[in-house]
Amino acid sequence: MNFIGDFHVHTVASGDAFCTIDEISKRARHLGLKVLAITDHGPAMPASSHRYYFNSLVDNVKKSNGIKILSGVEANIIDEDGTLDLPKDTIARLSFVIISFHGFSWIGNDIESNTGGLINCINNYDNVKTIAHLNNPYYEIDIEKITPLIAEKKIAIELNNKALKGSKKGWKSFKDKICYMDRHGVKFVVSSDAHNLDQVGVFDEALDFIDYCKLDEQNILNTSMEKLKDYLELDL
Repeated sequence: MNFIGDFHVHTVASGDAFCTIDEISKRARHLGLKVLAITDHGPAMPASSHRYYFNSLVDNVKKSNGIKILSGVEANIIDEDGTLDLPKDTIARLSFVIISFHGFSWIGNDIESNTGGLINCINNYDNVKTIAHLNNPYYEIDIEKITPLIAEKKIAIELNNKALKGSKKGWKSFKDKICYMDRHGVKFVVSSDAHNLDQVGVFDEALDFIDYCKLDEQNILNTSMEKLKDYLELDL
């Protein structure tokens, strides 16, 4: 399976990552990738950047070392109303918005509040592209309840290499959820969630998981520019 891009990458602007856009794009070019989404943590992450950084990313970074750069964010859902930690006008300008739960920003602690917050977030923001690391066991989601909305809105579920590597004991449970979504028309994006240079474009755990689930390559969006443009409406 050949990938044309990595759509979850962090830079030093996240506060917990250790490379620049220039370094990451050189690495991506070496790996034969064509596009990167720079998705630093939203401001609710204590060490991350102010909203001005994300606005500036939109205005100033389009290409680096021959690699197409999509301005993005891994935005944090911060309440059960589905509010994200960036203003709506900033979210609307970004090209690749990932939404996720993190302990430093999310107040819910059960499947009902987690599911409700996620549904509200999807309904509140028009340009969410993916949902990150749903295999994280701390934020259990009612998959049957969210799947019709995700399919309708054409939001991809991320197969996060870093998260999959850290939770192999939970693969069976996550497989059941992924296969359910797959049967109901949801598509997927494979991402590294890179926080250092050696992690950029590394998808080995995700590929093993794809084999484990017997997912069809046709439903993995970042194997084709055409699929990315059509399903996620990306300007590539």
